[in-house]
Amino acid sequence: MRQHPPGDFSPRRSLPLHWAAGWSLPLAVLLSIGIWYLCLRTMPVIPSTFFTTPLLGLLNWAPVLLVVLACTCALGNVFAGSAVALLALGLLNFANQLKIAARDDPVVPQDLTMLREALAAAGSYDLSIDWGLVRLFALALAALVLGAALVRTRRSRLPLPVRLVGRLAGCLACCGVLTGLTLTVYASPAVFDALPCTNRFNMTTVYDQTGFHFAFLRNVTQNALQKPAHFDKAATERAIAATPTTAADPVPVNVIFVMSEAFCDVTDDDAFAWTAETDPLRNYHALQQSDTALSGRLIVPNYGGGTANTEFDVLTGMQTAMLSDAGVSSFRVLHKNVDSVFRQASAHGWQTAFIHPGKAWFYNRQNIYRWLGADSAVFEDAFADAAYKGGYVSDAALTDYIIADYEARAQTGRPQFTYVTTIQNHMAYTESKYGKARDLYPLRLAAPLPAEAETMLTVYTHGLRDADAMLGELAAYFAQRDEPVLLIWFGDHLPSLGDDYLCYRALGLDMASDPRQDSWLDAYAPPLLLWANPAGAAALDFDTLAARLALPADGRLSASFLGAAVLEAIGCGTSDPFFAFVNELRRALPVIERGTAVDAQGTYHPTIPAALAEQVQAYRSRIYHRMKHETCPAP
Repeated sequence: MRQHPPGDFSPRRSLPLHWAAGWSLPLAVLLSIGIWYLCLRTMPVIPSTFFTTPLLGLLNWAPVLLVVLACTCALGNVFAGSAVALLALGLLNFANQLKIAARDDPVVPQDLTMLREALAAAGSYDLSIDWGLVRLFALALAALVLGAALVRTRRSRLPLPVRLVGRLAGCLACCGVLTGLTLTVYASPAVFDALPCTNRFNMTTVYDQTGFHFAFLRNVTQNALQKPAHFDKAATERAIAATPTTAADPVPVNVIFVMSEAFCDVTDDDAFAWTAETDPLRNYHALQQSDTALSGRLIVPNYGGGTANTEFDVLTGMQTAMLSDAGVSSFRVLHKNVDSVFRQASAHGWQTAFIHPGKAWFYNRQNIYRWLGADSAVFEDAFADAAYKGGYVSDAALTDYIIADYEARAQTGRPQFTYVTTIQNHMAYTESKYGKARDLYPLRLAAPLPAEAETMLTVYTHGLRDADAMLGELAAYFAQRDEPVLLIWFGDHLPSLGDDYLCYRALGLDMASDPRQDSWLDAYAPPLLLWANPAGAAALDFDTLAARLALPADGRLSASFLGAAVLEAIGCGTSDPFFAFVNELRRALPVIERGTAVDAQGTYHPTIPAALAEQVQAYRSRIYHRMKHETCPAP
């Protein structure tokens, strides 16, 4: 019989064609490069740095190669292995693209544990799918499947068990290398710092600029609690035991937190020319002038996203940024019962609730709020008949629910402690979010803006009006109630208005990412408003409240201090050693943000002042101790 040399694909040979195993490795390298490029195509824009920064390109291509090689070893065919790799990696990259577009939140490893819930929820979002790219992936996948059917490696003379063991060993070796790289190279802060990225605190920016494969593998090790360098468990416990506390003296005021999605006052910029009637924030501005209101800025953990991190900071008194030196999602670090403002309020007579018209599974909230000790937690399924706007439950429908819920709970005679997270004005602020442009409120501009910025601001401001209307309606309703009410209204973060702060730059706003400049805090500073109805103002002695709480004159307050300050306002802020410590610390440093601080006199410090560094270190140690070593029984 005539022999054909390896790699001879002469049509005289019958199908499938066979070739020498030595060709598999170089072909796997070539196919992995093609798969890597297809995955890059799922990004909104492929940064030029992927091709000009060798390390960045290598870190995003290497996982593709290792997955291709592992699948090739497992299946014994480079085309079949590449097909499986393309399918798996393609699905992950597309999921990341769609999740960012829908929620401005990238896919992280923990999402894989909630795949069923994610698939069920996908149908409720207005997803813009690039069908051209889908067809390109499908064509590539079909070509690989065809290659697997037509071309195979020449059969080895080794016994089948030996061949299977060899393939298994190769697969495990590739998986081992990928695991080792994930735990070392991809977890390394030095490697991350060496990569180009304009905002290392925004997960979406990190994914967009450092690549999905790098960022995804980096997050395998990032959402974990990090032990502070100088943590001493025994010393921390002694300090906790020595913390001065005073018995609670509860003031039974109904406390309603409303964290409004992406609420900010960017529309106050001089670029706009509103009248009193067209001002999108007329209710907010009116309440600011009330004798029973205090306003300022809440310094939150993230820009443009990270809603759950703000919830965590406010409700626990802990800081997301202090859980780890790496960027983490606090709700992905939390896995047990912890003390919270809910538990403190509940212990002193309040009934507690969390209300959010979003998915219960998102950020694992259905478990988180049980662990935080809320008496009840309400999610989207409670809004089955509610009106939707912009793809989400409308602020108007949520307002009706809050009022109905308040009235139902008022029948018990116990004061209420409720935390509401809205959702309507969630990004993306695309032209179609609220319908046709002619149906939106027009901007009133003092000077023209670039078309893209004007479109985005028009859409965002349309939703902002609804948020402001919600605030006005709630204030009007509670003003008529005889029971004392304290309403705390704030934004969870500033809105993400285009890549690289597009709209903010168009307005001439300095959103510096350099911590050496005071203005870097502006990107983390949505508005904060505390307002009391007449009965609430009397119960809280509102005229002296700011002085008694030692609230800063410039109004800036870290989110992790807000819940503790409210507990103090209602007489429950110093009976627990942790919250007593937090309330004492915020008097000295009302703002602590990623190694920077603002002191009680309003002076910005790019590094923590030496005289207060020990207190800040103690704060981080107490946070670690609470998350790692303290147990909090279920209610």
